[in-house]
Amino acid sequence: MNAANGDRGPGRIIFRADDPTLTGHAGLAISGELLRNLRLVELVDAELAAVNRVAAVKQRRRGLSPGAFVVSLAECQLIGGECFDDMEVVRADTAGAALRAVAGAPSAPTARQLAYRFKPAHIRAVERAMARCGNELDRRLGRDADEDVTFDLDATDSVVYGRQKQGTGRSRSGHLAYSSYAVTWAQRGRALTSELKGGNQARIKASSSLSMLARAKRLLPSEHGQITVRGDNGFYSLELMMGCRKRGMRFTLSATRTSLMWAKLSEIAQDAWQDAIDMRGAQVAEIPFTPQGWEHEPLRLIVRRVPVTAAELAATSPRSRRRRTIPPEQLQMVLDGQLDSTFAYSFIVSDIPASEMSTSEVEHFHRQRAQIEERFKDAKLGQALRHLPSGKLNANRLWLCCCLLALNITAWVCDISPAAGACAIAPDDTPTQRTRQHQRTRHRGLTPSPNVVTPRRCATCSSACPAGSHAPPGRSSCTSRKATPTSTCSTPPIRLR
Repeated sequence: MNAANGDRGPGRIIFRADDPTLTGHAGLAISGELLRNLRLVELVDAELAAVNRVAAVKQRRRGLSPGAFVVSLAECQLIGGECFDDMEVVRADTAGAALRAVAGAPSAPTARQLAYRFKPAHIRAVERAMARCGNELDRRLGRDADEDVTFDLDATDSVVYGRQKQGTGRSRSGHLAYSSYAVTWAQRGRALTSELKGGNQARIKASSSLSMLARAKRLLPSEHGQITVRGDNGFYSLELMMGCRKRGMRFTLSATRTSLMWAKLSEIAQDAWQDAIDMRGAQVAEIPFTPQGWEHEPLRLIVRRVPVTAAELAATSPRSRRRRTIPPEQLQMVLDGQLDSTFAYSFIVSDIPASEMSTSEVEHFHRQRAQIEERFKDAKLGQALRHLPSGKLNANRLWLCCCLLALNITAWVCDISPAAGACAIAPDDTPTQRTRQHQRTRHRGLTPSPNVVTPRRCATCSSACPAGSHAPPGRSSCTSRKATPTSTCSTPPIRLR
């Protein structure tokens, strides 16, 4: 830059982004068009209006509707929002307003006040609207509504700060935290329902788990197939298994390593072990198992063992999880140097008929439960579940719900992408789950795409006049904004209309 004010030498270089046609979040044009096409805002408003057990979120029609507020908060999280104050970032992006599903974002104080009013009944209404959009998208993509469904049930902790936060508790690690429970639809990669508990509730009651599963079942298409529930040992209980059987759901649950399980292990013959699927060195075996109080046919107890060397055990902490997977007497022999290696064991209890899945297939199917861990990882790294920002429990419940909505939006965008195997354009050998991009990659690469937003020419005056000054017949505005394309794609789009 040339010298200023007659001074010799270079002047100051100032970097600014004050161009009113520049937006840093042009990637929201994709999700915005999809959500407008699916009418998510209208569906959320309709479901919220049907809630009559509690007071309405808003009494007046002025400003954003409750549905628009929920979607706007989810869009804020899509671009990296970590607290309600980040709504001001969305609000200040006037150039990208027409690209978003909700053009007018509320201020941060308004967002907080509205979030305080959302009761659990309102959260359930938002979940119903999400499910209706997802089911409609599946219908337009030509997916079979009667296919089998797998529910993954799990929880993750979100560390918070401030002793005055409502509903928090100390987790096992000693941190003040919330526990976010969720049920996901494994085949779709979408969250269906959620529950927010204190961090000290690492194991919730079976009745609470069954309530979440019942809500998730009601959100499925009416023609859905057989439901199978997968969960870790934190959900293993006789009450949960009896409840699943009563509701017509099958289950595969990781069993707690108790003295009973170690005793059942000794009943397995050495020639009963067979190689596991896609897990090097692992072997599986099966024996019948009838838990105390179980009133139906014997269940299948499937045991997986993985070889562990003495050197690997010596490198672990005395409190490590790996040591808890080894029978106590064998662990002591390895630590004393009497054995060079041993096996680490995991137990799975299932009621899937042997005629439908073999031992190794059930174990492999249950192992895919780790997909929900990926969904939580996506929600924490790509969205804002790593922190629940408010001191009010109702606001944090809504924050969790919007975080899962943002996760579902990215899954929907991925579903309409040919590379995700959701349409006939993709190659036949395209694996849907493997090509589903990590949400962190999409968060950093797609949504925050800088771009210049230019107004279209007015059909009335043939100029870029202000919006609404010459509205043509049938339109409320004579100009709509679109992002200037920065790349081309030879793949034809999927038409949703």
